[in-house]
Amino acid sequence: MACRSFVRLGFLAVLVSAPVIAGAQDRQIFSDRLVTISVAEDRPHTIAYSIVIEAGLPVYARTGAELESRSWTATRTSERGAETIHSDACPALRTIALSFATLPPIRVRPMPSVAHGGEPGAALPMSPTRKDGFSTRLAFASETDDGSYASVEVAGGNDYSRWGHDAVSALLACWGPLTPTPAS
Repeated sequence: MACRSFVRLGFLAVLVSAPVIAGAQDRQIFSDRLVTISVAEDRPHTIAYSIVIEAGLPVYARTGAELESRSWTATRTSERGAETIHSDACPALRTIALSFATLPPIRVRPMPSVAHGGEPGAALPMSPTRKDGFSTRLAFASETDDGSYASVEVAGGNDYSRWGHDAVSALLACWGPLTPTPAS
């Protein structure tokens, strides 16, 4: 009898925890969020923070003109709190938001699935690296070729890294730098 109760309890625990496990696998995709830019700390120039750029209403533009006239909001969050700016007061935000769609497609090519070396022309290329400026990581949702959505995170020396640096630089005029406080 005790064994049956234990089995029932174990089965019930699996049923109750299954939605939690499934939920942990799926990342929520926000329809109004364009991108989250994470900026790495770089003492003495900046503390770490993130910027979330979101579309104003309507979230889904039906025409190019509607897209061009959309308002945008950016919220910068750091250890010092959160600050929000709007594209009406900061025109650079609209420019940055609209330029995100012009970035080149990301080619998926995981390193372990590609032959490197051995054959002429198959050597591992030297990728570009950022020597100075803001080191950023971008997280966003993207429509895939089959019409579904995927969560994407990009970090590294590429067009997306350059865009992240340029976005952070352009928005500094709207809310100022986040420089570290000098050590006492």
